[in-house]
Amino acid sequence: MTDPGRLPLVPADWLAEHLRDAELRIVHVSPDRSVFDERHIPGAVFGDLHTELAERGRAAETGDAEREYLVPSREALSATLARWGVGPGDRIVFYDDVGWNRHAVRGYWLLRYYRWPADHLHVLDGGLAAWEASGAMTSAAEEPSKLVERVDLPEPDAGLIATAEQVLTWSAGAAAGGGGGPVRILDVRTPEEYRGEDVRAVRGGHIPGAVNLPFDAFLADDGRFRPAAEIHRLADEAAAGDASSIRATYCQGGIRAALSWFALSELAGLPDVRNYAGSWEEWGNRSDTPIE
Repeated sequence: MTDPGRLPLVPADWLAEHLRDAELRIVHVSPDRSVFDERHIPGAVFGDLHTELAERGRAAETGDAEREYLVPSREALSATLARWGVGPGDRIVFYDDVGWNRHAVRGYWLLRYYRWPADHLHVLDGGLAAWEASGAMTSAAEEPSKLVERVDLPEPDAGLIATAEQVLTWSAGAAAGGGGGPVRILDVRTPEEYRGEDVRAVRGGHIPGAVNLPFDAFLADDGRFRPAAEIHRLADEAAAGDASSIRATYCQGGIRAALSWFALSELAGLPDVRNYAGSWEEWGNRSDTPIE
């Protein structure tokens, strides 16, 4: 299980209690500012999902395909942290306004990838909806970010991200013997994406040997995460009784995959799971990767 000294997932009452802690920074993650400008948790800054927690562009391995969710460089993320007023030693709480946590978890995973101290990173369970349901106040006022010393981020943790080459190896093992190998890869997209009916790249389908377990299976009806034991049970069922065999999650652009990584690794305590951040944006736009 997760280190008891860490709180990767926090409830609204915890955040309310710590709201004015001097070292606390709260980031409202969303693709646009519309909800943030109307209402947000007091003291929060806006974090843009598309321009700060991801980069749009092209990559050598996918040619002319336009990618939406490339992983930002550490230099770019350092500049983003400075804009948010996040300095060395600060504690960061991410939340979003979509009700499914997935935008917030992109921020959490990205900071973990760049080795921000794990005990100083949190996701508000249930996001803005949970905050409002608790009766806590929101604000439309945007407080100026404090001036901080720019953080010099270290090299990223390769143990938190899966490469296409690693996924190819795990795929081959899982698909060996007519699919009798261990389940290494979870496809957390919709069943329609998995079957190739909803195509969002040059090619549709799924990675051979991957098992489909949509990301929202890890969430309760109110958008909060399910208990760790229930997440572990779901993973066991998907992985033929052995959740510890899972090595990677993927989706379209690494967003839903990050949420699933968070559920499996940070909550259910499966330490060998990685986020295949390139996901179908990479796999489905390459010409040299197998699909089913």
